[in-house]
Amino acid sequence: MPAAPPIVDLRRLLAERFPRAHAPAAPSRPSGQSIGIPQLDSLLGGGLLHGGITELVGSGNGSGSAQVLHCLLRQVADSGRFLALVDGADSFDVDAAEAEVLARLLWVRCCKTDEALKATDLLLRDRNIPLVVLDLKLNPEHELRRIASSIWFRFGRLVEHHGTTLLVITPQSMVGAADLRVQVESRLDLKSVAAGPAVVVDGLQFQMLRAMVEGGGNERREAG
Repeated sequence: MPAAPPIVDLRRLLAERFPRAHAPAAPSRPSGQSIGIPQLDSLLGGGLLHGGITELVGSGNGSGSAQVLHCLLRQVADSGRFLALVDGADSFDVDAAEAEVLARLLWVRCCKTDEALKATDLLLRDRNIPLVVLDLKLNPEHELRRIASSIWFRFGRLVEHHGTTLLVITPQSMVGAADLRVQVESRLDLKSVAAGPAVVVDGLQFQMLRAMVEGGGNERREAG
């Protein structure tokens, strides 16, 4: 009876016969929830990162971050899912949202940054909430400066472990553990804004500031 071929020879034979199966896979990141803005979803690789943190940076008033949030809320409601919004400065405009959107929304109203962070921590530990938005866009700068970097990395571990999708809306880049960071800005004038929400959304511009991908050994590295 012939001896069994060494495992190294067997691997070599399989690699020769099935080269595609043994080619290294390209880095990928599983997309989560679509936002409903085609140019932004495309930039994010399909939508908000599943099991990771996406940071949306909107500098100054009228940057367009509120429009992005409302598009996300409508998209979530249309897909029959639920979303938890941690409103860091109690600034969410309820009147701008439809009743069917509000029926799919858990709105956590906070007045201070530390309250919002504690609420987010609790929500990220709940496996029943797959999508969380932390809105810190209008929180005072002196409160945002006091956020310890360890908090973001703890959030990162929680979302990765539970497979949660977390979107953090900020006035400047500040989430050190963000897997994806996108800046939004609007260059529309008052006349264009008065034309309606659809015109405003079409006028938004997005720029990728950071994209983390999986590297060898499952560690994450910054792409580009």
